[in-house]
Amino acid sequence: MPKIVDREKKRSEIAQKAIEVLAKRGFRATTIQDIADAARLGKGTIYHYFKTKEEILWAVSEQMFRETERALGAALLKINEPMDKLVALIEEALRITEEMEHLFIIYSELWLITVRGEPTGDFVHILKRLQNDMKNLVAGLINEGKKQGFWPQDIDVEALAGYLASSFDGVFAHYMIDKENFDIKRVTKEFIKFMLRQSAPKND
Repeated sequence: MPKIVDREKKRSEIAQKAIEVLAKRGFRATTIQDIADAARLGKGTIYHYFKTKEEILWAVSEQMFRETERALGAALLKINEPMDKLVALIEEALRITEEMEHLFIIYSELWLITVRGEPTGDFVHILKRLQNDMKNLVAGLINEGKKQGFWPQDIDVEALAGYLASSFDGVFAHYMIDKENFDIKRVTKEFIKFMLRQSAPKND
């Protein structure tokens, strides 16, 4: 009787190995054969699950975003105040994992290639989708607070959401450049304190 393979589980296992290799060797330098070797599988088996390196990158990025979304969703069920919900999102978005570090290394390489105007396959499409998903998540929380009168009605929700979502990349970049001296937990904590002060009602 042939062995039954859980396709989604196998895809996830291959993708995790691939991300490690892509971060270590570089996105452009890594071949499908390199990924196959790391996963201890045949090259043909890799192609059975993924057609390109970009497809692998998207699979892992999408999975991580959805996991963040689910974790955040569970946390938000216990929170009522809009600002507290936004705080929970910021904390979750800046939670450091080894997988997040691997992805950041890969994205940094591809960002630079894109800025140079060189072709990067589907990377720009992947990046825009992820950025829009995060921006929409932030915008939803800001809109909720705006409707409840927590923030001024003249706030440009889309612009503010875009700034906050983009700032996560900047904070993470500083951490990756100088892990020993850049305390990302402290920086996140102080930013949240600042945000809370700015949103607190002002005494006349």
